[in-house]
Amino acid sequence: MAFPALAARLRTFLFGYSGTSLATGLQVILLPWIAVSLVDLPALQLGWVQASVLLPNLVFLLFGGALADRFDAARVAALSCVGLALCHALLAIYLLERLPNLVLLLAYGVSLGIFTAFLQPARDNLVHRCARTPQDGTARLSEARVQHTVTWMMLAQYGGQAVGMLLASRFDLWGAEPLLLIQVGALAIAALLFISIRHHGPAPESIAQKLPSALLEGFAEVKKSRAILELVLLVGFNGLVHIGVFLVVLPLMADSYGRGASYYASLQIAFVVGTVIATVAMLRRGQGDQPGRGVLMCLLYSAALLIAISFGPTPFGLMLLCACWGAVAAASAGLGRAIVQLLAPEQVRSRIISIYQLSLFGSAAIGALAAGAISEFSAPLTTLLWAGIFSLIAFALAWYSGALRGLTLQRGDSSTEHDPHSQP
Repeated sequence: MAFPALAARLRTFLFGYSGTSLATGLQVILLPWIAVSLVDLPALQLGWVQASVLLPNLVFLLFGGALADRFDAARVAALSCVGLALCHALLAIYLLERLPNLVLLLAYGVSLGIFTAFLQPARDNLVHRCARTPQDGTARLSEARVQHTVTWMMLAQYGGQAVGMLLASRFDLWGAEPLLLIQVGALAIAALLFISIRHHGPAPESIAQKLPSALLEGFAEVKKSRAILELVLLVGFNGLVHIGVFLVVLPLMADSYGRGASYYASLQIAFVVGTVIATVAMLRRGQGDQPGRGVLMCLLYSAALLIAISFGPTPFGLMLLCACWGAVAAASAGLGRAIVQLLAPEQVRSRIISIYQLSLFGSAAIGALAAGAISEFSAPLTTLLWAGIFSLIAFALAWYSGALRGLTLQRGDSSTEHDPHSQP
């Protein structure tokens, strides 16, 4: 399906998603590099700064999912974009006067994390709404349509991040303030695009449900399917080991090469180039009938890449390995998010998405702290080696469990997913 042939509402959603992703691509370069190059923070404090963006997920992500189910997800996403734009604008104004300190960077990171926790489940909840055409009516969308839409969403995400990282690579020439203002503009446009696809019908029925019951219902639905439960546990491991290492060890390695912010941005761009290549490949070839098995194989490939990086590659070799890492991460994320979109019941979809993301980003905050602490007292390469070893162990356990390995999607517009380990 070519991009011009997509429905107008889906194109609007994808452009909005790209805008938020562009801001994220800038953020993942700007925040750690301000901490490392301008404020000169040590590894442990860098870990705290990186974790400050992720820790609010532990508190607010479930509430964000419940809010998106109870109210219109497009409105929640638009308001979250406005909040993020305000955070970036305030930091840009502060930087015009003086350099930030650790406390200010932590406050900035926590503020970003709070608004992101409300944005993520609301934004992903819009997949089914924007995948529908007027001819679909209330009919159930086919697995192929949902998977294809998720893949387009991933391409919008990684493409936007790539543009943001390319802009961030100009940090040494432009400084932080213009790049922060670009984030403000991108998020403002995204807010307008999301609000344009808001729901005009009656409020969802779940609005009358009390919030504690709404949160518990999401966990109950996760427990009903062993495939979703195993996926949630697995992405939690990915966040703890892989994202935590990526957020802390990679900027430390880039700084040790002495090539400035442009080289660190190049590593991030190489990672995103890998994600774009993998996502385009999934658009052309599809995700297959056994996405769970694909998620497990991605875990195995990630273990191999972490061990390879731990041997200390050349600067160019590290860029190539980052590109491969990005391709594996994109495949794993696309397959995992498609599984959640397909298996999650519509009335609790945002809550299950928020549980999935809580497992990923909540554990990533802990992983960033752990990686910072370990790297403070040992070489970053040693951290990578242990991450690769633990990934091999996790792969063996998940493969033996068999819940994801046995997940098969039955093709056809009226088909259902077959989870052999579902609980009645």
